[in-house]
Amino acid sequence: MSQQSTEEDQQSTEGRELVVSYLFLRRAVGWIAILLPIVLLAGNLISSAASPPESMSGYYYTDMRNIFVGSLCALGVFLVAYNGYDDVDRWVTTTAGLGAIGVAFCPTKPAVCLVGAVACPPPSVRQLSTSQTWVGDIHLGFALLAFLMLGLMALRFAKTGKTPPGLGWAGQLRYGLGFGPPAAGPPAAGSPTARQPATGQPAAGLPRDSAADTVIYRVSGITVFACVLLAILANLLPASVNASWRLLFIFEAVAVVAFGVSWFVKGQTIAGIQALMQRGATAAKTTAAARELEDHR
Repeated sequence: MSQQSTEEDQQSTEGRELVVSYLFLRRAVGWIAILLPIVLLAGNLISSAASPPESMSGYYYTDMRNIFVGSLCALGVFLVAYNGYDDVDRWVTTTAGLGAIGVAFCPTKPAVCLVGAVACPPPSVRQLSTSQTWVGDIHLGFALLAFLMLGLMALRFAKTGKTPPGLGWAGQLRYGLGFGPPAAGPPAAGSPTARQPATGQPAAGLPRDSAADTVIYRVSGITVFACVLLAILANLLPASVNASWRLLFIFEAVAVVAFGVSWFVKGQTIAGIQALMQRGATAAKTTAAARELEDHR
């Protein structure tokens, strides 16, 4: 075997390993995002008889604190480690990751008991301290930043390549948000997720996104932004309404799940499940045909 052939095989192996690493990273982010609100809600119902918190951040003050903090830290590390098409992608994912970590380590304000309440069981407080107020405000800033970046990230998944040069600001914005026309040919060579480390050629096993995938990315991003707006508007409603319907938790959960779905699709998780189901169906048909043939004999 020639040295050139050996180098090509090594580059091909490195390319496949790169694809597997990025697909794993995307799937891990998707699983964490989708399962987090479900696990928090179910775990709190099992471990506590108290009413569920009004927001996902409120689970910091429940038995699910470690799950909440650990999941956000893992999500933040994955996002910081993720690499995208260009510097803007890296800036967006890094900012989102740091925002998620900030949400984990800067807890939201604890619940404040009603004036004149006879009992005020912890973690509720009768009056917020200065530090709780400041940290809670910082928490809101990190949360808003993280959610906005998550929505932007989902939209940018619809990008099919680098933004063409010579466009005006409107065209650059359209391409930057994933609303440019689809690119022809293989995935953009500039994307580390779509090329082999040494050759710059498209890596095997990482097909282009379909038109349906692009629609999912856009719907996911718009859903995240809509939930952020609805969560802000929900704060204008009477406190009794928010407490009864847990509107903030609902909007946060929907936004996180929508973000997770976009990463699921980008990580080919759904396609992998479909392929597994198709293989199972094919195997079942083959087995049934073999049995039928055996019966005829």
